[in-house]
This record gives sequence, structure tokens and C-alpha cells, in this order.
Amino acid sequence: MSWIEVKATFSVAPEDWSPYIDIFGQYGCENTLQTDIPPTLSAAVVNVQGADAVIEGLRGALLAAGAALVESRDLVEENWEENWKQFFKPRRVGRRFVVRPTWEPLDLGPGDIDIVLDPGQAFGTGDHPTTRMCLQLLEDALDPGMTVADIGCGSGILAVGACKLGAGRVIAVDIEPLSVEVSKENAAMNGVAFEAIGGAGVRVLPDGVFYDLVISNIISATLISIAHEVAEIVKPKGWWIVSGIIEANWPDVLAEANRSGFDLVNTIDEDGWVAATLRKQA
Repeated sequence: MSWIEVKATFSVAPEDWSPYIDIFGQYGCENTLQTDIPPTLSAAVVNVQGADAVIEGLRGALLAAGAALVESRDLVEENWEENWKQFFKPRRVGRRFVVRPTWEPLDLGPGDIDIVLDPGQAFGTGDHPTTRMCLQLLEDALDPGMTVADIGCGSGILAVGACKLGAGRVIAVDIEPLSVEVSKENAAMNGVAFEAIGGAGVRVLPDGVFYDLVISNIISATLISIAHEVAEIVKPKGWWIVSGIIEANWPDVLAEANRSGFDLVNTIDEDGWVAATLRKQA
């Protein structure tokens, strides 16, 4: 597998790097590398179909935010892995999940569930609170044999987790072609199989399929806009796990979920982010 490095260079080091880190995050790059001399911020995008469009969008956003120069180049796989070996270590999530990069062999304990991802594969490595909270809630809600939809699948990490928890059928959807390709590669890397579909939200899911559980780790505005559509495809007493919600937006998301026929079961929060388990009324 190969990657493309995107590097933003600044005339003067920003006092606060977080807005630029957030921009990388919006384009699926959770993991960034920062240098002080010269001041740069970089990340890697996996080189599959759709990568060029993501890189151009990222370049424009960084320049508009104040970067002096944004460059991209093909990245030798070993170099990126060596850079990240000092930062990306196995992480335990919830009771059973262990998320790790390919270069970190691990002795798993009884009941542990192994998810293998590399940081260059962008769009969710389990290193962000919204992803971790989804995995934690998924572990509590999913029973073997369930039919699951992952709307806004990113890297496919949640779809992989659902498969490894014993879901009977998993369908993953993302509007970004790059996410669909990365999800397929991550499924193969983890020895699981799920359907990965490109398109916007609920409308591209197969007709006539109803779900025991839907996962959506996406921005609040999108959660609000799709709540009614999700309610139409979730079975009575089925589950909707939502994440990607900043605290200030949570009341609006919950209100729309309630109007669409969901009751709140549980919420968790971390670093200003909220995730929740909702259950459809009978």
C-alpha cells in the first residue's frame, strides 16, 4: 500500500495549531505530524481512487486558513511507518477492542477483539474520541446475527468492529469514494467481509432491508437531517448509535431523534464530544 503526504508550511508558527489539525481531520486525516523549524503540519492519505479530490480539497482549505504553502508528494511506505511507530501504539477501547497498527504484534487476552489499522489510512484509526466512543457503545448494543448499517463509514473501523462482534450482515456507506476504497482494504486486512457502498446516507442502502442497528459517526447537521430516514429503516426496538456531536449541538440532535421516534438510552462524552445510544420506539 502507498500513501501521499500532504504538508502545510507556515510563514510563522501558529499560536494555536488546533484549527489546522481540525482541517486535516475534516478531510479524514486524524493523525498529523508537526515540525517547528520550519513550521509545518503534515499527514498522509492512502493512495487509492478518490485521493486526488481529497487532497485538492484539503489544499484549498489549508491555504484559505492561512498556510503559506501546501505540497503533496508520493510517500515511501516505510518512511511513513517509521515516523508513526513512535506515536501510534495499540489502544484498548471499551472492554474487548484492541486497535493497533500492522507493525505492532500483540498477544491478545481471552475475549479480546483485534482491529488492525495503519495511521496512513486516514478516516478513523480509533485515535479520536468520536470513534472510540462509537466502538464502546457498539460493544454494548450489538448482538450476534444483527443486521448493521454504518452511515458515514470513514475507514470502516466501526463496520470491522461490528463484523468481529458477530453481526450477520454489515453494510457501510460513505459519500467519499476514498473512504469506500479504504474500508474495503481494511475489511480485507482484518479478515472480515462487509458491503461498502459509495453515496449519500440512507438513500443508497439496498431497498427493502431493515436494520437491527445503525451507526453514524458524522457531524451534527447531518445527523439531524437523516434522523427521519434512519427511523424508517431501523426495526422496532432497534438501535441507532450516533457520534461526532459537539456538546453544544447535542440538544438539537436529541430533539430531532426524539421527533423521529427514538428514545435516549445512554450517552457518553469525552473532550467536548458526545456519543449516544438511541432506541426506536415499538
